[in-house]
Amino acid sequence: MTDSSSALIVRLDALGDTLALAPLLLALREAGIPTDLVLAPAARELFVRGALRRAFVATFAQRDESAANRAAIDAFADELRPNRYSHVLVATEDPAGYRLAAAIGTPHRIGFQNGWGKPLKSLWVRSLLSETLYRSAGLDARAPHECEVLFALGASLLAPGARPSQDAAALRGLILSRDLAPSHRVALQLTSKWERLGIPVAEVRGFLERACERVGEIALFAPAAERAKISELTAGLAGIEWFEDLPSWIAAIATAEVLVAPDSGAIHVAGILGTPCVAIYESGRDFELQRARWHPWAAPAATLEGNAEWPQRALSELESLRESLRS
Repeated sequence: MTDSSSALIVRLDALGDTLALAPLLLALREAGIPTDLVLAPAARELFVRGALRRAFVATFAQRDESAANRAAIDAFADELRPNRYSHVLVATEDPAGYRLAAAIGTPHRIGFQNGWGKPLKSLWVRSLLSETLYRSAGLDARAPHECEVLFALGASLLAPGARPSQDAAALRGLILSRDLAPSHRVALQLTSKWERLGIPVAEVRGFLERACERVGEIALFAPAAERAKISELTAGLAGIEWFEDLPSWIAAIATAEVLVAPDSGAIHVAGILGTPCVAIYESGRDFELQRARWHPWAAPAATLEGNAEWPQRALSELESLRESLRS
């Protein structure tokens, strides 16, 4: 690291994936490294002003190898090149991220390769970057958290031995613009991710009914963009809080006493804010590795497999979390 160091991070991914950058962004800010970020349109409102120097929303498509899209990547690189970054950190698996780093031409272009897991892609990545770090093509048997994996990209910019922070009080300021008073509300995230993880609507509705009997009224959070997609899940439910934007949704999660949600952006927001949560993951042989990689980073959490026992176990964990918070 030198006094002229600056970084551009490229993360063209969903909300939860993008939030895994939080410890690295915090460390770079604390080290005085000016840092910009290229992110996907869906994550444009994720980080607050001051979390980084500038955020750029990608104007090119992801996973599009057409000539037109390559030209769009080159044009985007032309806009960024005058910033004279010392480092570009490619924190995405999308080929567009690697093409962008190469087009900018920064001296230090660092990203991931998958070795024999994806040999042809690894050779291609090495041709575009100045330095590569190995990460497994699938779930890593060593079970590092995604925050730890991404943090390694910035090692050359940070002090030797630097570690990703799990201090929620420091991390939450990256996505929350002001302190908010906590409430005693338990919240349930309503999302299509429940069904995508193989968890039937009836099980989620049944859990909600029993949770209301055990702990009282449950706040219901849902993305307005999924209103049609989750109509079966939300049918007949009163008092749903539909969120049109990320900041208001993040603020609601920040004030919740406990959040219950499937493995989705909601639990990763809670993990950075420090909001206690009960997180449900897809059932299967990869469950242990999935929760090791994607558990809420800096929050008290119960991480459960979404098998037939999850509703009862989630109720028990919810009550335990509330009891520990109030003791």
